[in-house]
Amino acid sequence: MATYTDKIYNVTMYTIDNCEFCEKAKNLLYSMQDYVIHEVNLTQKPSIRSTVKEKLGTTVPQIVIEGTHIGGYKELQEYFNKWNS
Repeated sequence: MATYTDKIYNVTMYTIDNCEFCEKAKNLLYSMQDYVIHEVNLTQKPSIRSTVKEKLGTTVPQIVIEGTHIGGYKELQEYFNKWNS
């Protein structure tokens, strides 16, 4: 009997408007199909921007998967390459 073992991964992605790497990161995650993205647009929520910069980094996107800080788009690519090797 087959069992369903696929996991859905929750992603929080901190972005800003008109960000090329934010769009690339979202497209990469959407292509993986097992990732649900909760996008926090810092352009629309400037009150938390300084906290995100302090805790996660100064560039965008900043990506957190299941509570683990991954980094930006380049680090996201490396994260997936590590699992696909």
